[in-house]
Order: sequence, then structure tokens, then C-alpha cells
Amino acid sequence: MNYGLSKKGVRELAYKFAVANGKEYPPKWNEEKIAGKEWMRWFMRRHASDLSIRKPEATSLSRSTSFNKANVDAFFKNLESVHSRYGPIPAQRVWNVDETGLSTVQTPAKIVAPKGVKQIGSCTSGERGNLITMIAAVNAIGNHIPPTLIFPRVFFKERMLFGAPPGTIGAAVSSGWSNDEMFLKFMEHLIKFVKCSKDERVLLILDNHETRLSVEAVERASAAGVVMVTFPPHTSNKLQPLLTVYGPLKGYYNQGVDAWMINNPGRTFDLYCVAEVLGTAFPRAFSTTNIVSGFRKSGLFPLDRGVFCEDDFLGAYVTDREIDLQAATPSSSGLNLQPQNSGTSISETPEASQNSKRL
Repeated sequence: MNYGLSKKGVRELAYKFAVANGKEYPPKWNEEKIAGKEWMRWFMRRHASDLSIRKPEATSLSRSTSFNKANVDAFFKNLESVHSRYGPIPAQRVWNVDETGLSTVQTPAKIVAPKGVKQIGSCTSGERGNLITMIAAVNAIGNHIPPTLIFPRVFFKERMLFGAPPGTIGAAVSSGWSNDEMFLKFMEHLIKFVKCSKDERVLLILDNHETRLSVEAVERASAAGVVMVTFPPHTSNKLQPLLTVYGPLKGYYNQGVDAWMINNPGRTFDLYCVAEVLGTAFPRAFSTTNIVSGFRKSGLFPLDRGVFCEDDFLGAYVTDREIDLQAATPSSSGLNLQPQNSGTSISETPEASQNSKRL
């Protein structure tokens, strides 16, 4: 449920349990009102097959509570309605798009070092680097299109793409982040490769960030035969197929930057070198196996409502509360009992385009 106990928390709970149930325990526990460290070590040994000390992944409250059964069911209902209206849409025309960041300062890999040395260094190009945004798209049979790279510069220069995957397009934004204009450019790039039309529609699944839902992008997608379906807010960590690709990509990219630093001692790895390293990491990460695995794991293709079990929704149960229907009135509490933003299907009607801007 994303509220696990630390070792100290387990020791405090053990002490309270022992006191409440009249169990025998060392008198020393009473001094600090906590079980001893020796007890903790033996406890972990006794349950070594079931328990281990893990470093948790930081999970925001929004992600923890938004990934619930109601939101996921509404999202899959949207997908089913699109397949029913236009399809079923085959795997080669089911696409997913997402973006990720590539830094000029890599996370160094573990190295072999002598025992007893307290601090070991590994060279990076700087303390804080530049972040280059990459937008990529994959389909359910394991294919992909060349990525789009957005550099944190005012003006784009072609040499920024030296060594990039064939077909990669580039652009420059002072912040380095994607915006309405950049996503519209990527949409044109996508349409050129997927060969969609009103008769051969493409299903594009993406998050509902405001840059994806500009009027221009929605209208261009509609005119080309692209049906856009968005994830519910804060659920892409479970529903996004590209996660099974971007995870390996970061690992291969870091390895590439490490190798570059070793082969170019004394030189700074800057944004003009990113495309070259990406050129070697991209084909390794964007393999058919990784891509197809992402669609299957998220239940997007083959379409599977039951891909997530009750355990996957445990994080949302922590905030579940019984609602007092008498108190839950607009005049008193302002509570809205209707589900909000549970994913959106964007059709080709002007009304739908306006609705998408209100998400």
C-alpha cells in the first residue's frame, strides 16, 4: 500500500505486540520502548524466504491514489468503444507515444574497487547537465518510428543529430521540454510513417498532458485518421507500454556515456554528443521483444481488462473513506461523487476537441 515499515518501525511494532499480548521479552526493551537489534537480525533470518530489506521507489500520492479500479475500468471502456466503432483495430495500427529525458550527466556504473576505501569517484561531464527530450512511438507488433529530439537551445543545428538513429528529427526549445508546437511537429512525423487515413485509422494511446491536447494537434490527428485515447491522470506508470523500452534505454544510454568518457578522457560530454550515444542504445532498447512485452503487460494489446489484479490497486485503498451521503452535498462539503478524468477518447468532432482542452 506504499506505506511500508522500516527496520525501526518493525522493532517498535514487535515491542508493542509483546507488551499487549503478555509475551516474554528482554527487560532491556523497556528502556527505549523498542525491540533490540539482535531480535531484528534473527527475525529476518527466520523469514529470509519471505522478507527482505528493499529500497522503495518514491511514489507520489497522486499516482498512488489515481491508479484505482474505477479509473482503469473507464479507460479500458474507452478503448473497447474505439475498437467497436472503428475496428477491431489490428496490432500494427495500435500505437503508443511518450517522451523521456536524456541527460548529459550519466549515472556512473558500479566499478571494481579495493576494500576499505571509503570514497570512490567516477568521472562525469559536470555536476548538473543539460536535459534533451526524446519523443518516441511504438506499435503493438513491435515496430517503432524514428524518434524526435528536442534540445535546450534557441536555435537548432543539424550537427546536433550526428550519429542519431536514421530518420531522427530534431528541434530546439529554450527550456528543452516539449510544447504544443513540438508535439504538432512530432504528430506530422508520426503521420508520415504510419500511413493512416480515414479508411485505415490508427489508434494512438498517450498521456493527457496539455501539450498533447492542443486544438491544432487534435484537429491534425482527426484529419489524418488518428484516433487519440488518453490515459487517466497519474496512471501512466502502470498503463504506459513504453516503460518496458525506456527502462532498458536508460541503462544502455548510461553504459554508452560511460564508454564515451573512458575513450575521451579530459573531454566534456555535451548535448552535441547525445545523439551519437543514443544511436547505439536506441536499437538495443527498442527491440520487438521489449515493445510487445509493454503492450501485453499493460493489457493494451491483446486488450485485457483483467491484466491488473486487486493487489495492483492496494495503494488507492489507503485513502478510501466511507462517504456520509447526508453531508456530501454541494452546499456543505462540495464533494463530487462522479469519477473525474478517467481517460478520454478524442474523436474527430469539434465538440470532442473542445472537451479535450478541458481535461
